[in-house]
Amino acid sequence: MADINHMTELEAENNRLKAELAKALEKERDAEKSSTATLFMLEDLAASRDEISRAKSEWEQTFDSISDPLFIHDSDMKLVRVNRAYLTASNEEKFKDIIGRPYYEVFPKMEGPFGMCLKALELQEEEEEFSCPVTNRVFKVKFYPIKDVNGGYLYSIHILEDITEAKRAEESIKQEMEVTSHFLMIADATAHLTDVDRLMEQVVHCGHKIIKCDACLSYLWDDEARVFRPSECHGLAHEMIPVFRTGPLDEKVGFVKRAMEGREPVVIQLGVISSASGVKDKSLELPTPDSQPFLWLPDINTIAVIPLIGKEGPLGLIVGIYKNPPVSPFYKGGDKMFPPLAKGGKGGFEFTERNIKIMRGIMHQVSVALEQARLYTESVNKTLELSHKIETIKVMHEIDRSILSTLKADELLETVTRLISKVIPCERATVVLIDRERGGFLYKAGFGTAVVPKGAFVPFADTSASEVVKTGRTEYVNNLKDFVETQDIASLLPLEKRFLDEGFLSHIRIPITIKGDVAGILTVGAKRVAAFTKENLSTLEYLCSQIGVALSNARLITDLEELFIGVVKSLSSAIDAKSPWTAGHSERVTRYALDIAKQMGLPEKELKDLELAGLLHDVGKIGTYEAILDKPGRLTDEELSVVRRHPAKGAEILAPIKQLKDIIPGVKYHHEFYDGTGYPEGLKGDAIPLHARILTVADTVDAMGADRPYRDGRAMDALQS
Repeated sequence: MADINHMTELEAENNRLKAELAKALEKERDAEKSSTATLFMLEDLAASRDEISRAKSEWEQTFDSISDPLFIHDSDMKLVRVNRAYLTASNEEKFKDIIGRPYYEVFPKMEGPFGMCLKALELQEEEEEFSCPVTNRVFKVKFYPIKDVNGGYLYSIHILEDITEAKRAEESIKQEMEVTSHFLMIADATAHLTDVDRLMEQVVHCGHKIIKCDACLSYLWDDEARVFRPSECHGLAHEMIPVFRTGPLDEKVGFVKRAMEGREPVVIQLGVISSASGVKDKSLELPTPDSQPFLWLPDINTIAVIPLIGKEGPLGLIVGIYKNPPVSPFYKGGDKMFPPLAKGGKGGFEFTERNIKIMRGIMHQVSVALEQARLYTESVNKTLELSHKIETIKVMHEIDRSILSTLKADELLETVTRLISKVIPCERATVVLIDRERGGFLYKAGFGTAVVPKGAFVPFADTSASEVVKTGRTEYVNNLKDFVETQDIASLLPLEKRFLDEGFLSHIRIPITIKGDVAGILTVGAKRVAAFTKENLSTLEYLCSQIGVALSNARLITDLEELFIGVVKSLSSAIDAKSPWTAGHSERVTRYALDIAKQMGLPEKELKDLELAGLLHDVGKIGTYEAILDKPGRLTDEELSVVRRHPAKGAEILAPIKQLKDIIPGVKYHHEFYDGTGYPEGLKGDAIPLHARILTVADTVDAMGADRPYRDGRAMDALQS
């Protein structure tokens, strides 16, 4: 039992030893594993270190290889890391010289940090454009925040992307688009505008934009005066415009002559004269002869002159005025379009060949358009002139026809003065006839003034028109105000003073002559200064000659009519004088007949015919014996038959005179009665001619009122009752 127990103990000890050995072996294996792991860990650490070194080197190489300036700064705006491009841009040689300094003191040099840096704690990526005045470059600045494990702000990374060339290209395209746009505007204006002033207004407006001048002026050629007259302007100060408007350019001025003869744009730069060919004259001290026309413009730097030339000679000028070179934020001291002068220039700026080509384009385009506009204007003016001449011929023909169709002086003069306004622009036209017995003028016809109504009389002493009568010469006054300004207004004659008070400033007075004597004056007046032309004067002189002929003819006809009426009255008196009982009978009958006819409203022609018929109604009594006319008692049938033959006898006497054919019915039938009981034909009612009916009444009235050998006449009051 003891042995068994002993064996049991031995076995237990053996197992314990095995267990301890196993543990020892296990520990040895664990130690061996730990050693191996440590070796592996050390190997991994070495590899990681190499990888980090390689990555760091690659990152630094990448960082420095970026061509745009790149830098990192901390929350105090101090540089932590920069790339080589940034170092180069800062003009520093070593990184250590700039690390730790505020970036805005290094590059770009500014008074303070970017605006985005002040908002760095917002941890938002941003970008902005920045124009660097030191390098004359433009950058797009990009901002990226660096965060810690908790998302807090650590550093800021900035990349300065150089976009200068892109901005220049963009600006260049913008400029080209602007130039093209304004060229198209000029093209549109030249295609659609025929008014020269409106055309040049559009040209200077667009030209101002195209050649980038401070002011753009245009001048148009005056062939008669041989000067370039101011036309339109754009960009001038308001107070300078009147000076421009009153300052023409002489064709002999140096730069004008060069531009016109060379048919090329000319540039004047503070005394240095250059042309499109690039040839320069020697420098001159200002003011130069070329600068003289523009001394009224202060601080001129450069003048660009664009000639406008047509097929037959000069048309005008476009002048660009520059006070300073056009400035762009991307080009130091100037613009790509207008770079600064080369070394030795006097503050101006060089015009490139492109500039000259642009000015040539303006020159050719505007020259063609201006010539077309002028040709159109000339054609319109010639059409208007031709139309006016045709209208003048028509009116003159109408006046001639009126003169020939009437022999009445008053009617003739009224017609002529009314028609004058159709051929001559005027507000007043009058005709006066001379009354030498009264010593003055009698206004016969006209319109346009309340100063002197028709029929008024003006003494010679009250008007300067008396000089026209004395000299027989035309009087022309272009401005009555000039007389007032140079002399005492009190010395102005009354009639002219009244005209001035009514606003009439100019007039023409032309004598109307008859057989060499001044018989009247035609006056045409206007409320404008110098309102009349040489053509107007010629037209008026022709009219006055026609009026003179017409008045002379009218006077002859009037004399003939008066002579004829006188002869008729003498004949009538001779007939009535055959008997003391009929003396004055025909004139009284005529007077009564005319009174009746006027009340009836008969026209002038019928009144004249009725007057002749009244005077000659008893012309047939020439063959009637005085014994019958003076017989105190009742007439026999035979005597009565002789008396009743006188109306028909009178018609027979007048029949051979064709000018009196219209009065024959009144003479022949003046003893017909409305009821048909009259003689010689027993007509009744409306079958009796009107003039005969009127004469019948008038003859009856006079017969009843007159004494006869066989009875006394009745009083007119009794007849009226």
